[in-house]
Amino acid sequence: MSFSERQHALGYICADPTPSPEELSAFYAESYYQQHHGSYRPDYPEDEHRYYFNVARAADATARRLGLPRSAFDIGCGEGFFAAGLQRLGWQMRCCDYSSHGIDTFNPQLRDCFVQGDAYALVAEGAAAGQQYGLIDLQNVLEHVIDPVGILKALKPLVADGGALRVRVPNDYSRFQQLLLERGITRNTWFAPPQHLNYFNRDSLRQLFAHCDYEVLDCQADFPIELFLTHPGSNYWADRSLGKAAHASRVMVENFLIEEDIEAYLDYASAAARLGFGRELIAYVRPRN
Repeated sequence: MSFSERQHALGYICADPTPSPEELSAFYAESYYQQHHGSYRPDYPEDEHRYYFNVARAADATARRLGLPRSAFDIGCGEGFFAAGLQRLGWQMRCCDYSSHGIDTFNPQLRDCFVQGDAYALVAEGAAAGQQYGLIDLQNVLEHVIDPVGILKALKPLVADGGALRVRVPNDYSRFQQLLLERGITRNTWFAPPQHLNYFNRDSLRQLFAHCDYEVLDCQADFPIELFLTHPGSNYWADRSLGKAAHASRVMVENFLIEEDIEAYLDYASAAARLGFGRELIAYVRPRN
């Protein structure tokens, strides 16, 4: 299927045409993890395992700042590293994904709290059953789903009193990416359907939350890996062989910052998000009603 870029009325970029639910479900269940698309691989070095746990530590520290109840539903949990990290930190967990391949391979201890299936159907079932959670995690989910507005609205009944959503998305079509394009440093490599159907930056993500009647409690940004593109010696777009080294640097720096002073790291990450400067954005939001 051939796709083109289209700007949604809320400001974010989306792929056109939109795949059918059946096409998307088959893509994830049958090929996504098995073929190790994107960042998913058959194994990971120890530094990356530390990194995944540190991501969970940063979320845990943010949740403590916000006073969130310590129960979580990780939607689109992938290989389960984030859910496993929160569980290790004492959270009561539930998680789901289209495919069980990632969980079975990397975190089989989560099988008891894992359910396989379509996120929309599982959210509807949870709402009908009166399930509620202190933290609902959508880590690298909104860029994949057919209807981001619909799922954000559907999740509201699952948010416990005093709870929040944690939404992590790539920071795409950002002002920094635009600068890189203007300077001829890179081309648009981030438009990649059907893996990603929706593309958000600092401003369009806030527009989406406002439209869905969510209050932004905090927004953070992670390591700005695209910084490497500004130097010819580390431009991993011009020389694809440099990509692994750039990613390893990202992992090393994030581990250092979080392990050095996690509270200072959260302050830094929030400031970076205000600048729109980071490869991914992590927003904590709460329904207004």
